[in-house]
Amino acid sequence: MTVQPTSPEDAPRSKRGRKLGPITAGTGRAHRAWLEPLRGSYQASGLTIGQLERETGWSRSKISELLRAAGRYPRWEFTRSLLTALRWPAPSLADMRALWALAAREANKRTIWINNCLQGDGLSADDRLPLHFAAFQDLYREAYTGYALTFLRRRPEARRAVNDVFILLLFLWDEALASDNPERFAWQILRQTVMERTPHPGGSPALVEAAFDTVALRTAADPVAQIEESMYLFEAVRRLPAGQLDVMVLLHLRGMDESGAAAVLGIPLAAVRSTARHARRHLDGRLRTPIQEEHPDDRDD
Repeated sequence: MTVQPTSPEDAPRSKRGRKLGPITAGTGRAHRAWLEPLRGSYQASGLTIGQLERETGWSRSKISELLRAAGRYPRWEFTRSLLTALRWPAPSLADMRALWALAAREANKRTIWINNCLQGDGLSADDRLPLHFAAFQDLYREAYTGYALTFLRRRPEARRAVNDVFILLLFLWDEALASDNPERFAWQILRQTVMERTPHPGGSPALVEAAFDTVALRTAADPVAQIEESMYLFEAVRRLPAGQLDVMVLLHLRGMDESGAAAVLGIPLAAVRSTARHARRHLDGRLRTPIQEEHPDDRDD
């Protein structure tokens, strides 16, 4: 997406203020994608930071920080107020809003924080969804909810997480369609949203509770022994690398077939199969030792 700053002919003129400092080193590419046009618009406008302060109600220090990407990532309300003061038209504001949301994700802002910032800004429950977005939502909502439920364990919480994903995705739908892989684009938002709400004991997402909700346990002749074995397994599964974890959850905990998992993840079928093989080898190495050490007589000769 390319956005253009407002033309200097369209902006009010005034005497030049203090020269604007450079963008802070380490500012991400997505952040620069909206900040650089905003800075260009400010520099072309002839306005001073003092005049922006009077127009927006935000302090000079805050405005200066935003224009240099110093301090915390700014809320959309603040960013929009500067764009409005610089006379950005509504279509360009919508483009900048999408870039702001992408950069917020780059800055590791939580999905709920992003959605709260965007709440009431151009979308309402009465808006008609684009047909392709509505179809995408219908196609993947069940799979997304199942994945979220595996980690969050409570259906209302899983549903809230998925709803938040689709709200943010609607704001970013044009960017998703313009990406190489809309399914992969959407899955990354889902995964980030679920993981930011999942406890991470020892640095890995909690999954042991799911051991108590398996077909193997419900049909076991010895439930206590099955619980022990399942907890070993789920403890090992939760420590898998992210891609392997997602594939194993979809295939073995959500009961999806390989083609369905490939579709929802936005990766080739061959990649699902290869990832699953690597995950099984990884799990074999982790599970063999504790189980065999506790039951040495059970090992095959």
